[in-house]
Amino acid sequence: MVGAGVLGLPAALAVLGWAGGILFLIFSFWVSWHTYKLLVYMHEVPDLDCKAGNGIRRLDRYDQLAEYVFGPKRGKAILLPFQMAVLVGIAVTYNVVGGDNLAAFAGAVSPVGPVMGGWAYYIMFGGLQLLLSMLPSFDDLRMVSLLGALMSLAYCTIAVAMSATVNPGTSVNYSPALVHKAPVKRVMDVFNALTTVFFAYGGHNVALEIQATIPCGGTHPSSTVSTMMKGVNVTFLLTGLCYFGVSIVGFWAFGTAVSENVLMAFAHGPTHWVVSMAQMMVVIHVASAYQVYTQPVFSLLEARIQRARGGVEVPVHWRCCLRLVYVGLIALVAILVPFFGALMGLIGAIAITPTTFLLPPLLWVLLKQPNKWGLEWSINWALVWITGLLGVLGTVGSIYSIADSWSTFKLFAN
Repeated sequence: MVGAGVLGLPAALAVLGWAGGILFLIFSFWVSWHTYKLLVYMHEVPDLDCKAGNGIRRLDRYDQLAEYVFGPKRGKAILLPFQMAVLVGIAVTYNVVGGDNLAAFAGAVSPVGPVMGGWAYYIMFGGLQLLLSMLPSFDDLRMVSLLGALMSLAYCTIAVAMSATVNPGTSVNYSPALVHKAPVKRVMDVFNALTTVFFAYGGHNVALEIQATIPCGGTHPSSTVSTMMKGVNVTFLLTGLCYFGVSIVGFWAFGTAVSENVLMAFAHGPTHWVVSMAQMMVVIHVASAYQVYTQPVFSLLEARIQRARGGVEVPVHWRCCLRLVYVGLIALVAILVPFFGALMGLIGAIAITPTTFLLPPLLWVLLKQPNKWGLEWSINWALVWITGLLGVLGTVGSIYSIADSWSTFKLFAN
């Protein structure tokens, strides 16, 4: 649940201010928990034809839920584009994050600073991902994933601790209105900040897959909902502590001058070694998280190739070539669009927002059919429209930020 986007949350508060930033953090935290809860409760649906489940059918994947509610063809057509946008977009974003932190680490430990342009570190990170992608399945990456999760908690702790040591003084500005910007850019930055906060929460795409691993029946409870919700509540508690801690303490330390990645503010000085260690933790975390979002793409593409071959298994050398091409394309896009904050906002707007915030309440209303104009019906329909609007605004703001950054960007520059 804790993603690398947490390091960009202080910069979002620098645009939204204390009141707007904290209120929106609380709102996005509640909505994320609420929509995750809806998915958990929709895992088990009535099905009188399911004798093995005693009249209960378990929907073990997000696409199964969408197909159950919308029908097989419409369900796939509605969900698949968003899921692919999530998988591809986050892989690109993590390639940028991993490359940036590799470059920062090299600059910190080398007496002459980085000797190569940032693009070279993006290629290095892509090479690491290519090696990990050659593992047959995600089951072989379980220890890598556990290590990544521990690293994310560790660098969040470091970010909070380092920011807490700063003495901001009276010269630090906490008012976004005092920062000189063109009116259009100010509005676009607000749009981008909103979806940056939304992007920070995730995990909904694999909620049902996780719930499917919980045993039920026999000596276990007949329903997995209670057990799953206990895990969800603990996870959101830890995630909230990390996100609110990094956001509030990071903004308090630097105000509106905070960088897009709060750790970069400590890259020089006597404590640079602590920051260098945290930067490597970020690299390890996003290296493992990258595979979480990449292995499903490989499975999907290989399944389609196998169907096209009449069910004949895909040869090993074909699989290797597929992985090489995909990882290479992801690295190329990262080199062409190396803008961490704008990428977070764009992916949050077009992919994370629909699958995390918009679709769960829509599916709930259509599946459960609560009383029209009742509290439950009104809250969930309001979330559909509000989050849909935020997704549109965030898309506009992110595209504007990427175009603005491109005006001064030099490809392959050192």
